[in-house]
Amino acid sequence: MAPVSLLIINARIVTMDAERRVLNSGYVAVQGQTIVGVGPMAECPDSADEVLDASGHAVLPGFVNAHAHSLDILLRGGVADDRPLYDWLVNVGLPAARQYTLADHDLAVRLFALEALRGGVTTVVDQIETPYDQWDAIADNVVGSYARTGMRAVVAQMFYDTVPAQMEAVMAAYAAKEPQIPQDLGAQPGLLVEMLQRIEGMIDRHHGSYDGRISFWPAPGVAVLCTPEALLGAQELARKHGVMTTVHVCESPVDAVQHGIPSVQYLAAIGYLAPDVLAGHCVQIDANDIRTLALTGTKVSTQPVSNLFLGNGIAPVSDMHSAGVTVALGTDDGDCNNSVNMLADLKFAALLQKGRARNPAVLTAERVLEMATIDGATAIGMADRIGSLEVGKIADLIVVDMHGAHLHPHQSTASALVYQANGTEVQTVVVDGKIVMRDRVPYWLDTTAEQALIQDADAASARIITAAGLRPRTDQTWISTRPV
Repeated sequence: MAPVSLLIINARIVTMDAERRVLNSGYVAVQGQTIVGVGPMAECPDSADEVLDASGHAVLPGFVNAHAHSLDILLRGGVADDRPLYDWLVNVGLPAARQYTLADHDLAVRLFALEALRGGVTTVVDQIETPYDQWDAIADNVVGSYARTGMRAVVAQMFYDTVPAQMEAVMAAYAAKEPQIPQDLGAQPGLLVEMLQRIEGMIDRHHGSYDGRISFWPAPGVAVLCTPEALLGAQELARKHGVMTTVHVCESPVDAVQHGIPSVQYLAAIGYLAPDVLAGHCVQIDANDIRTLALTGTKVSTQPVSNLFLGNGIAPVSDMHSAGVTVALGTDDGDCNNSVNMLADLKFAALLQKGRARNPAVLTAERVLEMATIDGATAIGMADRIGSLEVGKIADLIVVDMHGAHLHPHQSTASALVYQANGTEVQTVVVDGKIVMRDRVPYWLDTTAEQALIQDADAASARIITAAGLRPRTDQTWISTRPV
């Protein structure tokens, strides 16, 4: 075996390889960024530059958070509560985005990354929605912030180029609720060529940077807010650079139809759906849509907690699985989930499908763990590099403490992680072969710095909310659903 820079021993290894092997007492050997050995302790190398004894711990591939919006994390805690999707977008997300400084964007990414790492996330697809005149500066800042955290990140620049009549009416209705807030959907009609050129510049600057940990994609934000030229232009640009596109599809009843036909059918008709498309949400879809997604090879990311938070419903994940659609898992915005906790979200993902189908076997714990690891890697086009613990793959992995009383007894590691874990069990995180979090402390943050981060986040949030004219829920505005 090649020289070993990091050796993890005495662990329960959940490989997620093709045979889905679970080694009750095994090792993972890493040299540089690459896994060079996985097997039982009887075959373990004798030495390494660093040895991590993981007795009583499980080692898994790092989680892939396939759909997130890190910047909105500064808006959680009450201001976004109890709003439907487009009320939330028009009266919280977009007006607040105009009030962020570059320092706020860096702060948001670091707060998001701290929570994501502690929840076992090693890779994130982060779709950034920012004022058009600040695109380049913010994208550069976000990439730099992720680089400093050690995470693997796909940064995707969102854009829109139209507001069709059906959406204008919706926006106007929600705008009437909050007349003190200037309304702007963020669309840039007539600027498609310029937008794509600017995104290409971002791809040129950032894609493959920081030893390959950073990827950059074009993201036509919401399908109904993009013309066919925008969708296909983004796809052409992505293919030119060997990347993917991601888009929000059928998230709510409001955006389930385009030009009089179901959105999935419209996207297929214009030739957009394909294996290099990651469709976010896909809640409002039927059997014909699922068949179309399967036939086109389109990947899907489901955000179960966000879909519940916004009242959008339950995506038919188990039906998509049955049809052969690859479905990944995401946490979505920090202010319409309100945590970045993949371990906790696994339970939501499983139970929602059981309840929806009235069938407790329709989505197993093992299948949900696949969604968060190897299926997530497949969905973002990285299954040849991450998503499982196999020789030759990049060492992106997590070490999960299984000692807690709440995790015992258990016979199945998958069952314990999905149904018993609460999301605080991840102790060590390795990305690209480097330990980026040890004993729940990232290498870039000590206790003093964490307290400063929290204080800065609170201060920035309060300033942004005030500047945007938002009306947050507070302890003085108690709202009860009890009859009067």
